[in-house]
Amino acid sequence: MTINALLKKSIAEFLGVLMFLSSIVAAVANSGSDRFAAHVALAATLGLAILLTAGVSGGHLNPAVSLYFYAKKAISLSELGAYIVAQLAGALVGAFIGAQIVGKSLTGFTTSSAAPSAAAIIGELFATGGLVFLVGYLAANKLGNLIPAAVGLWVMAAAGFTITGAQANPAVSFGLSIVGQAFDFSAWIVIAQLVGGAIAMVFLQVFAAKPAKVAKKVAAKKKK
Repeated sequence: MTINALLKKSIAEFLGVLMFLSSIVAAVANSGSDRFAAHVALAATLGLAILLTAGVSGGHLNPAVSLYFYAKKAISLSELGAYIVAQLAGALVGAFIGAQIVGKSLTGFTTSSAAPSAAAIIGELFATGGLVFLVGYLAANKLGNLIPAAVGLWVMAAAGFTITGAQANPAVSFGLSIVGQAFDFSAWIVIAQLVGGAIAMVFLQVFAAKPAKVAKKVAAKKKK
């Protein structure tokens, strides 16, 4: 049976996000007041999910990361659209599975009059920006083999210093909207994440793109 290449990539993204959301919902529910074990579990799951899907789809598992690679022209617009749809669908199914594992009730898409605090917004902006920067920097320097471990460690660290648990992923925030996180709250968090990703792209132009241009100029001078 031959599977269309884009469909194969989309399935990989769907399954990778599904794994991650399942671990988030179940681990947080089981951790009680001790969140360190939950942070380790979800970081390990994310790292493994990226490792397993990297050879098929690139292991984005995050709309902010997919947007970065689209901006770099590494994926097409049709791939971007397919990836994001697959990631959001995987988030919903993953959140559902995680809830079933721990017997947690689904709330559906509810709303709340409470907007995220400045701390929540800044935390998500920083966590997502750091993640996108890390992925972009390692990819630009041909260190992609380090991305699964590096992203897992970053998420675990950021989960410890942000009040939102470093969702750092629009698909994650979307998925959590059916297990207790208000949909409008998630929307504000997603905006912060996308802004963080955009800022990271600007910094990557300095720390990743510029050195490459300098190296080309040096090589050109040597030839002369």
